[in-house]
Amino acid sequence: MVPEFSIIIATKEIDAETKKCIECCLSQTFKNFEILLMPDFGKAKIEKTTIIETGKVKPSVKRNIAVKKAKGKFLAFVDSDAYPEKNWLNNCIKYFHDSRIGAVGGPNLTPKEDSFMQKAGGDVLASPLTGESSVRYKIAEKRVVDELPSCNLIVRREIFSKIQFEQSVLTAEDTSLCFEINKLGKKVLYVPDVIVFHHRRKLFYPHLKQMWIYGRDLAWLLKKKTYPSIVFLYHSLLSWFVLFVLLGGILSFFNPLIKQIYLLLITIYLFIVLIFSIIGNLKRAIAIFPGIILTHISYGAGFIYGLISRNPTLKEKA
Repeated sequence: MVPEFSIIIATKEIDAETKKCIECCLSQTFKNFEILLMPDFGKAKIEKTTIIETGKVKPSVKRNIAVKKAKGKFLAFVDSDAYPEKNWLNNCIKYFHDSRIGAVGGPNLTPKEDSFMQKAGGDVLASPLTGESSVRYKIAEKRVVDELPSCNLIVRREIFSKIQFEQSVLTAEDTSLCFEINKLGKKVLYVPDVIVFHHRRKLFYPHLKQMWIYGRDLAWLLKKKTYPSIVFLYHSLLSWFVLFVLLGGILSFFNPLIKQIYLLLITIYLFIVLIFSIIGNLKRAIAIFPGIILTHISYGAGFIYGLISRNPTLKEKA
């Protein structure tokens, strides 16, 4: 029987988190699927699972390799440090009855077993102050979105045959894929019942490093690709915030009026962050408050770095 879904899992190694992911995939209520697992190196015998050793390459490269081997009508991408809810595939398939839908995804929620600082990182990501992307980290109403992450993304096979994951970046390859789906005239649909649980990076350093890389890679991507100016403007907002903090702080030393305006705006910003930190989770607000601020700065600084630097993996055009 030809599988309806090809579940694709990119990983460095077949560790405990990867095994948990596969276990939850095998427990799906919808049974017509195959699993393709791409570790750097490693062999194992796992039910319904094809293991493809890829060597040390980017996740985007691993996924593109897997798609060439996949047999399913739909390509279901999930990260190895995530695991799907048992009705993940069963809930997903009904949305593809609409031919306008090119990809479907849903929330990737913080697992209950994550630590305090991991949960605080999840709270930061789910905060409205992270922008439109916050919908990815909580259960919200069904909506058409510009992009969804590859830790919970199901794509029509015939759509993917016309595009692929961008291989020049470590992250943001899912953003590129979704933008290309939109260019083909198809929609990317967020739905609340297609759920995975995704382990978070701890606050502060692991989380902030991830945010910096996101900003950097997205800037590299937007420089390489041609997208509407509004897309660039939206994703660059936090870089403008970082410049405001730096330049405003410097200029305030030389002009009393600028200092007053600067301190007023910073105070308003901090007050808003404090309110949303408390709303996010009162018990973890002490970590969420600095987490949101540092996330804004890390992402914005990464984006600036990406704008002024060259992606070392890009080759010069002939």
